[in-house]
Amino acid sequence: MTGAPMIGFGSGSEGQTCSRANCSNPAGWNINWRNPRIHGPERVKIWLACDEHRDYLHDYLEARDFPVVVTALDEPLDRLPDVTTDVSSSVIAPETALP
Repeated sequence: MTGAPMIGFGSGSEGQTCSRANCSNPAGWNINWRNPRIHGPERVKIWLACDEHRDYLHDYLEARDFPVVVTALDEPLDRLPDVTTDVSSSVIAPETALP
């Protein structure tokens, strides 16, 4: 796991909970995102999501035109270029390869 900051806290993947307000479900997904107006591709913010809120958190960020990629909890990203995502897949991957 990288040193990227996560909202949800805890050590390792055990005990980490969903970042959605008032949700205490265990997290199973990283919602990797950044605000391109203030941060470059090397800055990745991570929200944690349970299965129930994965699409909600992704869509919330995508609606604001933020690059967002969903990965498994144990697969955070080190960089997040401007990407388009597809929420129909089980793990949302960038359409372009990461450098």
